[in-house]
Amino acid sequence: MIKMAEENKLSGREKVQRLYDLIGNRGLYVNTNYDIFSSAPEKVNISPIYSVSLLPKNSRAFSSSLLFATLTSLLNHGTMLITGAPGIGKTTGAEVAGHFYTGVPLPQILEAELIGNPQLKTEDVTATLDTVAMVHEGRKKVIPTKFLQCPVKIGDEINRTPSDLLSSAMKLVDTGKAVYQGELLESPPGVLFATANYSDEGTFQLTPPFLDRFDVAVMVTSPPPWDLKKIRQRGDEKMNGHLEKLLQIPEELTLNEDDRERIRKEISSISENYIEDIGEVSSFADFIYSSLRFSEAASDNLVRATKGNAWQLTQDNALSGHFTNSPFNYTLNELSIRTVQAMVRYAKAFAWINGKGKVELEDLKCVLPYLLWHKIQPTSRALTEHPKYANDRIGFVEDLIGKIETEYTELAQGNILPTYAVALQAVRDSKLGNKEFDYEQVRNIVRNALVKIGNADKPYALTLASHIASEYNHKIMHENK
Repeated sequence: MIKMAEENKLSGREKVQRLYDLIGNRGLYVNTNYDIFSSAPEKVNISPIYSVSLLPKNSRAFSSSLLFATLTSLLNHGTMLITGAPGIGKTTGAEVAGHFYTGVPLPQILEAELIGNPQLKTEDVTATLDTVAMVHEGRKKVIPTKFLQCPVKIGDEINRTPSDLLSSAMKLVDTGKAVYQGELLESPPGVLFATANYSDEGTFQLTPPFLDRFDVAVMVTSPPPWDLKKIRQRGDEKMNGHLEKLLQIPEELTLNEDDRERIRKEISSISENYIEDIGEVSSFADFIYSSLRFSEAASDNLVRATKGNAWQLTQDNALSGHFTNSPFNYTLNELSIRTVQAMVRYAKAFAWINGKGKVELEDLKCVLPYLLWHKIQPTSRALTEHPKYANDRIGFVEDLIGKIETEYTELAQGNILPTYAVALQAVRDSKLGNKEFDYEQVRNIVRNALVKIGNADKPYALTLASHIASEYNHKIMHENK
């Protein structure tokens, strides 16, 4: 009997998949606006502008809002921004996902929830002083807030909070730590959701550094009309009371801490697909980072020619440069290191939930728009070519990734990568195969490779050439010691 029970026990992945379906089937969060597919869908044009997607057999379709709430809930200190119009389930989706995937009771989540408003103070977010202890015992005692202590943190309507308080909350969002009255406070591992309505007269501008702390962001759309029937079927809590039964987690689907730890290890251990010793996912993520980092407007010195240094003259107000058709011309800013790390993390998590043993380039491309759209600022050129990208930032990123992938394919199929590889090997080993080189021979190999690669006349060629020069200079510097 015990052996049979063990055989029938669901894996962590199966529990997560079934919980995802259960949330929708119970009408707790219903949205069949499927916008993420585990396999590339068939696109069917239904008008000169619009198309619909048809799912291939034996694959899954997801609503991005619930999918990323699911994946983020499973990661330690996962952070997610949820944007959209009022009253379409942004906060509800976060509350429900947080409850089902972490097991934290919904009342505890609601007690800890912060509602953004101009009067919100640091003490509401992090901690307060115990005045009784100060008066009667003469000692300082810090009491963490319920928000800080809850494994599921929800900041509702976060853009109604002043920017100075958001700045003080950055460390909490980024690391799970906060400082109050000189005391370091740690939040338990969990998830942080922030919701934001679209801008109106009562909102503050969310700063780029604050937005960068969110690993992923979604644009929640209102449910299509055919979903309303299922929403009504769950009952009207204003007429029929609360939803206790619908919020009960079946015992066989309950995720305990061992399950969640095992899930994180499974996600972390997924390897990427390799082609000729080159990891598809990590190399493409690095190429995206490199493609958006470069800026002709910043400097004529290649070391300083980055978007981070284009603080006065930018892609918007500079004269047209040499590389006019390169993808970097479409963004004002570059990507942070934490974003590149999140790329691989969420690509693995997406592959995991789909039951794949390896993470592939298609997995990364599926999640990328939701990791980047809230961080990348389009240039005026991007908005002039596609005015609707002012609204549809996800569409903007999808188009941008397409441009970057074209250059990535061009690089992979061209003839400069072999030259790059040979030069690096000569620098690192001072030989090729069994043939050894002296100092002058290595220097000539490097010089010739730099000229040949530079003749490709592409920003990615500049990056490859810079890498060779950097490795060479590093080697010479250490040999001089």
